[in-house]
Amino acid sequence: MQKFISKKKLFAVLVVLSLLIFIKAHYKHQLPSNLFSVKALNFSGLLGSPSSSCSPPASQADIEESAARLVSYEKSMEDNQSPRFKTLLEMARLSFELGEMVKEQDRRKWFEKGAGYARIMIDEEPGRAEGYYWRALNFCGICEVSRAATALASIPQIVMDLKAAMEIDATYDQAGPPRVLGRILCKVPAWPISEGDLEQSLNLLQNAIKIAPDNSTNHLYLAETLMELNKQNEACMELSLVMAASCHATSVERLKEDQEHASNLMASCGKRIGSDLNTTEIKESIAKSVKPASNFQN
Repeated sequence: MQKFISKKKLFAVLVVLSLLIFIKAHYKHQLPSNLFSVKALNFSGLLGSPSSSCSPPASQADIEESAARLVSYEKSMEDNQSPRFKTLLEMARLSFELGEMVKEQDRRKWFEKGAGYARIMIDEEPGRAEGYYWRALNFCGICEVSRAATALASIPQIVMDLKAAMEIDATYDQAGPPRVLGRILCKVPAWPISEGDLEQSLNLLQNAIKIAPDNSTNHLYLAETLMELNKQNEACMELSLVMAASCHATSVERLKEDQEHASNLMASCGKRIGSDLNTTEIKESIAKSVKPASNFQN
């Protein structure tokens, strides 16, 4: 009996080791290091200032200003000077923003702080989407600064939070919950390694477009999922919609980034279906297709 148990334990250990080796190799190639960045997830309109992942590195003055605003919100909440939920929301958002702005070794503490504020929001207002959404975003930040195995273990909770936010209010942040969840399910490894599911990603991003058809990133992410599904014609159609878009909720600069990325993907997409896409003309149209900065939210 003891010998049998020892063999079972040895077998279990070998299975676990094999799985860990597979995860390390598979996850390294399938999960982009910047998957969870602000630029990748496009948190449209909620971030008040540019993030390090999509703009030049934040200056020390910007970091200090954001940190001072966070301290001000913390003091305001202690003194009961402003609505509690709104204050917690700003604190969770600013903590995430600071995590994107600071140096690598300082990022985790801000993301953990933001996740803590979001947890309080969930405890106090479980029927609102914001708490689940911002906890998911801050967990995404923690994933970005964690080892692959740790990040992989966090994905189910992120997915659960985004699904909860989506059930409550899928329109929040211009279809933020389905957009972010769709992006994650497109990029992470599939079962049994993780939660990846291209068909679900497709459905989520199609719903995001129904909710916010003018958001360029919704079309861009749908195009990338379609390319993964080898639906090149449909992908090119979505990329053309990115190029024709005149609205991005955050800034003109991010719209231009989406369109530059789309034009590069269109060249690749065109080669796969044998089309001769004139990407030069597409790139020249970028400046003509954007709205003035006054049309963008802050």
